Amino acid sequence: MRIGLGLAIGLAMTGAGLAETVRLDVSGDSMIGSYETSDGAGPAVLLLHGFTGTRDELPVEGTEDFVYTRFARALAAAGMPSLRIDFRGSGESLEMPWEETTFSTQIEDAVAAVDWMARHPDLEGRQIAVIGWSQGGLVAAHLAAERPDLSRVVLLNPVTAPAETYPTLFGADVMEAGLSVAPSVPVGFTLPWGVEMELNGAFFQEIPESDPVGAISGYPGQVMVIVGSNDELITPQPEMGQTVLEARDNAADELVLLEMDHVFNVFTGAETLDQVIATTNAWLMSE
Repeated sequence: MRIGLGLAIGLAMTGAGLAETVRLDVSGDSMIGSYETSDGAGPAVLLLHGFTGTRDELPVEGTEDFVYTRFARALAAAGMPSLRIDFRGSGESLEMPWEETTFSTQIEDAVAAVDWMARHPDLEGRQIAVIGWSQGGLVAAHLAAERPDLSRVVLLNPVTAPAETYPTLFGADVMEAGLSVAPSVPVGFTLPWGVEMELNGAFFQEIPESDPVGAISGYPGQVMVIVGSNDELITPQPEMGQTVLEARDNAADELVLLEMDHVFNVFTGAETLDQVIATTNAWLMSE
C-alpha cells in the first residue's frame, strides 16, 4: 500500500466554514477528503461515513448543513481539527469504482487517513480520535485494531453484527447471489429506499468474515457507543450497541441510548443530531 501525504487541491466553503480539500494516495488511487482546522488543544478527529454515503453525509432538514459538515464545524469550535474522507469508490474518490469497495478497502482507507493525520505538520503532537457512523462504525472498529494508538473511538449506530444487518438490507436472494459469484463479478440490487447499484462478490463474501466487535475488543483506549432506540436498521437497540461494551469489559467505556432513528432524526431537523454532537464533543474533550 502506498500512502502519500498529499497536497491541498482547493478551498471550499461548506456548512463547516472554510475547509481544505486534500488528496491522499492509497494503493495508487486518489482519496479525497476535507480537512478542517482548529486552534484548540483537543484531539484531531477522523470522520468515517456510512454505506453509500460521502464525506459530508446526509442533508439536515431545515438547515444548509450536512451531518458531517455540521459535526466538523462543532468539532472545530470545541478545539478539535478534523478530517472527513470519501472512501474510495464514494463521493469524489472515484478512481476506484464503487463496485470494487469492500470492508477491507475502507479499512485500508481509514488507516491511510490516520497515517496522513499523524504526519501532518499542523497536527504534530496531537492525539487522534475517530468517529464512525453505521458501516463507518464497523470500519472504525477494525481501524482501532490496526491503530491501537488512537486516543478514543466513537461509534454512532454502528454495524456490530454484519451477518445479521446486511442480509436484512439486501434481501436473501441478493446475499445468496453475492456469496456464490466470483469476487470480481458484480451483483446488482435495489436498496429499500429505491437506489439501484452493483457491488462485486468480494463485498458480500467479506460479510460473514467481518467481526467488528471482536476487532475492537482488544483496543486499549476508551470507546463510546451512541445508538438510537428507533433504529430500524441496526436492531434491536441498545442490545446491539451493548455487545461492544460486553466484549471489551472496560469500565471507562460508555453506551448512550437516544430516542432517534438510524440517521439521528435529521429528516425532521437538527435537534437530535445536535444532541449527538454535543455528547460526542464533551466526551472527546473530557479527561
